[in-house]
Amino acid sequence: MAHTHFTRDDRIFLAKLIREGLSVRSIARILGFHPSSVYRELQRGQVPKLGKTGTGYSITKAEKHKKEARYKANQQHRKLGEAEATILLNLIRQYYSPDQAGQALGLSHSTVYRWLWSLPKQTLRGLWQYLRHPKLRRKYGTKRRERQRELAKKRWIDSRPETANKRLMCGHWEGDTVRGKGDSGYLVTLVERKSGYALVGFIPKATKEAFCQEALRLLAPLPKHLRRSITLDNGTEMNNYEVLEKRSGAAVYFAHPYHSWERGCNENFNGLLRQFFPKQMNFESITKKQVDLAANLLNTRPRKRHGYKSPAELLQPYMGVAI
Repeated sequence: MAHTHFTRDDRIFLAKLIREGLSVRSIARILGFHPSSVYRELQRGQVPKLGKTGTGYSITKAEKHKKEARYKANQQHRKLGEAEATILLNLIRQYYSPDQAGQALGLSHSTVYRWLWSLPKQTLRGLWQYLRHPKLRRKYGTKRRERQRELAKKRWIDSRPETANKRLMCGHWEGDTVRGKGDSGYLVTLVERKSGYALVGFIPKATKEAFCQEALRLLAPLPKHLRRSITLDNGTEMNNYEVLEKRSGAAVYFAHPYHSWERGCNENFNGLLRQFFPKQMNFESITKKQVDLAANLLNTRPRKRHGYKSPAELLQPYMGVAI
């Protein structure tokens, strides 16, 4: 695993996950760190809990520790003299890589790169032709950190209202996709938690735009009181959730990563749908008529948990129109 450091965004998200009561291993999986890295970070920010036994986590203390460690590390680096800078420039113009040029002067590659970034833009542009990767640019983030920032913005299932959790009211949905063989297409499924009624659509590619557009199409005929919330998983096709939330009027919540059972209604329905669309089936040839037929058969099938009433029968009184 690559060596990485906690950023302030990481620490804010870490503190939030601790308050939610998640285990260290669960937190490590969500943040993308090794569990031992999370343990060490908790030690760095450890403070006694006010009026309680045990210890808590302080972002301020962890940040202070980070600054102190960085200061000590910086003391080990020295600024390049004018003579050294001239030699480095000459070596790079002889097609030495920054690492090779640094070794010639007994400098680490990180020191050479810091020096490169301190140069005027015009000088740096003049060196591009000598570098192996001419489009040299400084990376201020990674995909992992971008994902962490995205996760931090999401509304988690923990804050979902009890009317949804306990299925006290219709209008709370769970959403997912069902994949065809070899990415040949995807079914979009939205299942109403109280009744078990399902909306099913088709998209050729699992992009965030396609999922959002199809989900909005499926939800459009429903009255407003049946569009209260949608709980999704963390697939990349769900990343347009802010648009989905704004246009549908339904609050969007997310199950925790790798916690598919938190959307049990949806997972169960997807299993039933596989009776019509098996895992080894190529979705390129399926039609809207086939999808609608399968959804209708499942929505009108009696369910034991409803006293052998069908999902369509249960949702009908809330629709105001025939389903």
